[in-house]
Amino acid sequence: MTHDESTAMPSTRLPHRLGPLLKTAAIRLIVPVLLAFLWWLGSRSETNGLFIAPPLEVAQRVISDFLSTDPRHFFLGDVARGDLIPSLWRATLGFWLAVVVGVGLGIALGLQPVLAALFQPLVHLGRSLPTPALIGVFFLLFGTGDWPKVLLIAFGIVWPILFNTIDGVQSIGTARAHVASVFKISSWDVLTRIVLPGAAPKIFAGVRVALSLSLILMIISELQRSKNGLGNLLVANQRNFDYPGFWSVLVALALIGIVLNVLLVQIERRVLAWHRGVTLQHD
Repeated sequence: MTHDESTAMPSTRLPHRLGPLLKTAAIRLIVPVLLAFLWWLGSRSETNGLFIAPPLEVAQRVISDFLSTDPRHFFLGDVARGDLIPSLWRATLGFWLAVVVGVGLGIALGLQPVLAALFQPLVHLGRSLPTPALIGVFFLLFGTGDWPKVLLIAFGIVWPILFNTIDGVQSIGTARAHVASVFKISSWDVLTRIVLPGAAPKIFAGVRVALSLSLILMIISELQRSKNGLGNLLVANQRNFDYPGFWSVLVALALIGIVLNVLLVQIERRVLAWHRGVTLQHD
């Protein structure tokens, strides 16, 4: 191969790589563009136009409220500092509290059938309770600060993590545990090298569901007795007939959900890279 041929190969390969990428990007943009067009039509409607702000106006409001040019504030706007950050702080605390409790309790119930049978009625009772209806109970028990909101979020999202962890641990079966006992493997090694890796795919599935629910419960928990937060801002904008501000909060929530989901998917792919390799070998 000559020098000219070797230098020409990357330029010939580049269009072949860009083609599938552009096609995938175009397909993924079809639905968002269609939704934006329907949104614009709704804002032009004579009946709903008063309540549905135009997309361009909402986009400008998102930029002005949530972003700034001041590096001292990390380029965050007033709404981002005053409402977005407190909301994400509560959602983050509630999410990680639910992960710790859900995974820890799920492992214990998955490994001990006696405990699972003992606590099964209580667990199903807690899952069946509608979380939004318990807002007043949490405010009564824990006051009106941040903690009742954090605990409400954790209580509402712990169930998919808990049940997926139990299912994942139980799906490993007792055969591997017997093998581990024969080879005199310590309980810690069984937990960290057999139980958790085997249950990790289902645990991550529950965590992804919980992440989406955490944003919903974050808003619900801030609809009452809150001085800040995106939920409180939604109510304030609606009462003041500030519909561009109302829709800008919804758009910001959607963008936050997309970003958090992408981050979690990347973490899941790195942690479960071995699992995809094993699945491909079996296929």
